[in-house]
Amino acid sequence: MSICKVPPNGLLVAILLALALSNPEARAQVPSRQIKVEQELIRTETGFFDAWKAKDTTYFRSHIPADGVYWSEDGIFSREQQLSRQASLEKTCAVQGYSLSDFGVLPLATGAYLLTFKAEQYVTCDGEKLPIHINGSSVYAFKDGRWQAVYRAQVALKRQN
Repeated sequence: MSICKVPPNGLLVAILLALALSNPEARAQVPSRQIKVEQELIRTETGFFDAWKAKDTTYFRSHIPADGVYWSEDGIFSREQQLSRQASLEKTCAVQGYSLSDFGVLPLATGAYLLTFKAEQYVTCDGEKLPIHINGSSVYAFKDGRWQAVYRAQVALKRQN
């Protein structure tokens, strides 16, 4: 029978690691940098809704990179298609209000995160009300000194209760 010898400082590290992993509160703690990133992403996503309400395509232009993609029940759109579509919607839609909630943030790679959320929107386009409840997700990458949505997706919930 062989015995594995662990150096004393290695044993201490192993014990501390085991204690940290067995403590749910320690696992649940999020580093302060992560919290700051989450707040920045939520602020950026909220900016898209604010810009839509204010009919401000400049915000969309500066927060969607050239290779950005948007997905919805209407299809997949490139950045330019999305900007063109946004400009058309601004002429025919009125955003009375919205709220975002239930955010989730998942790190994907260095400088890239998935943000998920629920939205409640009050919008009328060409006299028709859009679905109130939607689920959304965005993949953000830090480019050119700001968070940019390289992928955005929104879909209306089937049950609009």
